[in-house]
Amino acid sequence: MRRSSTSTAIGFACLAFGLCATPASAQETLRFAHFSAIADPNHVAAQMFADRIAEETDGRYNVEIFENSQLGGELEVVEGIQLGTVDVAPPSAAVLANIVPEMNLLNMPFLFSDFDHYETVLEGPFFDALVEKAAESGVRVLGMMTSGPRHIMTKFPVAAMADLEGAKIRTVQNPVHVATFTAFGANATAIAYPEVYGALQTGVVDGGDAANTNYYTARFYEVAPYWAQVSWLFYSNPIVMSEAAFQALSDEDKAIFERVGREVGRAQIEGWKESDARLLDELKAEGVTVTTPPREPFQEAVDGVYAEFLTSDFEKTWLDEIRAAR
Repeated sequence: MRRSSTSTAIGFACLAFGLCATPASAQETLRFAHFSAIADPNHVAAQMFADRIAEETDGRYNVEIFENSQLGGELEVVEGIQLGTVDVAPPSAAVLANIVPEMNLLNMPFLFSDFDHYETVLEGPFFDALVEKAAESGVRVLGMMTSGPRHIMTKFPVAAMADLEGAKIRTVQNPVHVATFTAFGANATAIAYPEVYGALQTGVVDGGDAANTNYYTARFYEVAPYWAQVSWLFYSNPIVMSEAAFQALSDEDKAIFERVGREVGRAQIEGWKESDARLLDELKAEGVTVTTPPREPFQEAVDGVYAEFLTSDFEKTWLDEIRAAR
């Protein structure tokens, strides 16, 4: 049963600040919000998280899933994490960077060469360093999911970067993404994810970016049937909760939440890889026109984005480390 906003606030106060005494056997319901259709690997991951947490805590935590942006877009859900009205979510690193600037490392265009490179970095010391930085900003990273390599969907064919000149392209609500598509020559327009289909359908924008999987599951191909395979970004979705709520957990439960978060993230990445590979053929069968523009002009166009946004010693050091792992 869904909690009211009042009971949610009370429950968060109890969890975060120890204001309420409850029996040891009491069950805590946690709200897990995500932004995908139930056919998407992200929903499968959310269900896996819910099942594993219930199992490993002997039912002390019940994770209720709110799929398909029921609790709002990414900005609203991140705000909910901070306020305690949402307990767990996998918002994009792009949106989390608004409160954890170091997350912008994961938003850099063409940083990761392929899935192997991406997974190597996420399994290395960078993950722990990012967890520490996020905690300083009040966010606990439990694991890392992905929304895959991002390509460009449009209402017109794109055979080269020059074809994007002046086109209105939707981006995530993050200045790195806006700067990247501006560098590609597009008129970058930040729009919340739940509004993308309608914006494409009505002509508010001419295109956007997505991965094979969510381009298919969100049926974006119905309103933007041209699909340029660019792989400009490996999109990251950290599984997060508030640091205050995490610190209020027992040491045993902290270990459970972290272990489950890492394992669910790894499983979700494997599921997304399989889905992306399989669904490209499905998209072609739906009549989508697939192109593969030369990547070099895109890569050369975004050199200035790195200099503009990666300015701290932490970011510069880890940029070198990530590049060295290629």
